[in-house]
Amino acid sequence: MREATYETVYAITKEQYYDLMLSSAFQRDVHLHGLKMKIWNNVDEFPQPRALRRRAYSEPTLRLPQWMARFAQRSQAYTEYSDFDPETLSRRTRVVPRIGANVMNFLVEERYVDVEGDAGKCKVISKVQIHAKILFFRNLFEKWILEQSEEKVEERDSYVKTALKEHAFDHLLTYVGEEEANDAKATNEQTRQLFVKPMFATLALAVVSQLASAKRRERTG
Repeated sequence: MREATYETVYAITKEQYYDLMLSSAFQRDVHLHGLKMKIWNNVDEFPQPRALRRRAYSEPTLRLPQWMARFAQRSQAYTEYSDFDPETLSRRTRVVPRIGANVMNFLVEERYVDVEGDAGKCKVISKVQIHAKILFFRNLFEKWILEQSEEKVEERDSYVKTALKEHAFDHLLTYVGEEEANDAKATNEQTRQLFVKPMFATLALAVVSQLASAKRRERTG
């Protein structure tokens, strides 16, 4: 097993950073634009106030021919199962890749703590653990996972810090970009079509049945 720890200082309080993590709108923005994900879909549950259980599915954006990227994106896709604890201001995430989940254990733990001597800042401590169960190329594989994790942490930090400089904190909690708004409209339209089309088909069938019943009554009358 290999592990690595990354530390980043933010110019907000630990409670504010925790709120950014809870914000589905902001996390969608970070993953789609900061981490360049092709897809980021989440389901959030709050068993207690500010205690979050999140399941998030991600697919990376890859610079490959379309026919190849479609397979490669899904092969590198993964689902994160996260628990956020408001008491300790921390999260624990189990990462489950779409392919190869049975040959690795991938865990991410984060803590949000005060910066000593500066109440307006916090430190995000991220620990990544990877244990590959395969015998061949285990060391190379674990090393590669940690390298990818470090790169993603750097991309996240850069994007979040820029967002904090350019926008008011409260704005970030509910921010939905134009692209996300369009995606939401498209999703709503698809959902509407799923229900509207069967509804019209049912109505048409009902009308035909009523007409047929009326004709039968005329004949028997």
